[in-house]
Amino acid sequence: MIICSKCGETLPDDLKFCPSCGTGTATAAKVVEAAATAAPKPAPVAQPEPVAQPEPAIQAPALTGTETNYQNRNTYTGADQGQDNEAHMNFGIAIKNFVTKIVDFTGRAGKKEYWFGALFFLIIMVVGVAADYIPFVKYGAFLVKAAACLAFVSATVRRIRDVGMPWTRIFFYLIPVYGQIRYFVELTK
Repeated sequence: MIICSKCGETLPDDLKFCPSCGTGTATAAKVVEAAATAAPKPAPVAQPEPVAQPEPAIQAPALTGTETNYQNRNTYTGADQGQDNEAHMNFGIAIKNFVTKIVDFTGRAGKKEYWFGALFFLIIMVVGVAADYIPFVKYGAFLVKAAACLAFVSATVRRIRDVGMPWTRIFFYLIPVYGQIRYFVELTK
């Protein structure tokens, strides 16, 4: 018996060419018929079952005080982590959070983040009122002021949650004088 060197088909000794691929049998290797005398294959050696390794604990990145670390950690779930975020808060990060979280009423906002956002809101309102006197700009200014109002309300809801009160406490502001003073005191905690 011969095995074709190109396609691997087993051929009889008397063929000169492989019927499958056409390769000459002169280049094919002769196979010894030792099937009857072949030693039985040894049983496969049982491999030990792998031992389950505990998964490594995920470690938080080391704090270096850069904005990048704060941006990766700016959504937090507890007051103790919020205190840690307050150390890294600056006006630029607060503005970024104020602008990017316009309709984010979930989560929390620290004291610095809220008050920097309130300052930015005040600046937008003053510039917007001044822009109301410029023709054709007043329509764009109206849209910017409306977006800023929505962002300020969402930041206020997040701040109220950070203080530990329900978000419905925002309606205290609607009570004349007393509600506004109480609202201010609670948000400065």
